[in-house]
Amino acid sequence: MNKQGFTLMELLITVLILGILTSVAVPQYTRSLERSRATEAMTGLKALNDAVYAYAAERDSSEMCPKSFRKLLISLPGEISEDGSTITTKDFVYTLGGATGALVPGTDCPGVLATRRGGSKYDYIIWNPYVVGTAGKGTSLACTSPGGVATSLAICESLNLYTVNTSPYASPENPE
Repeated sequence: MNKQGFTLMELLITVLILGILTSVAVPQYTRSLERSRATEAMTGLKALNDAVYAYAAERDSSEMCPKSFRKLLISLPGEISEDGSTITTKDFVYTLGGATGALVPGTDCPGVLATRRGGSKYDYIIWNPYVVGTAGKGTSLACTSPGGVATSLAICESLNLYTVNTSPYASPENPE
């Protein structure tokens, strides 16, 4: 009688190979998830900046820039702060006028800033990089990590949004 089965050595080798494959696949999977979250933030950010532009286009210069997300004709799923200046979603905090060095095109209003919420190994900011003196309206966004964290910068680079020495807080008139 001939028994067929696996030896202990064959099983151990199989488990070892599966462990190696898993250790390679899991970081790539988490990076892909983070990229999808960042893409969602980019979509929300563009919509919010467009809403600021629409708000400003309807008003005179004395009250051109909105002070609250509640005044905009758009909403994002999340919790609006009491003063209306931030929207907190599951993954991001959007700050109205947070990008002080990046104006919404066609206005004198600082752009909306999307900051990755705490509790993640990724720490990055996405904003519209327009500065004073740039004309026109475009779809470009920028991304950086406040602490220069390599894993966060890798997300920015994978989205083709990272440029060295860019900041949402600097402007030609007032560099950081």
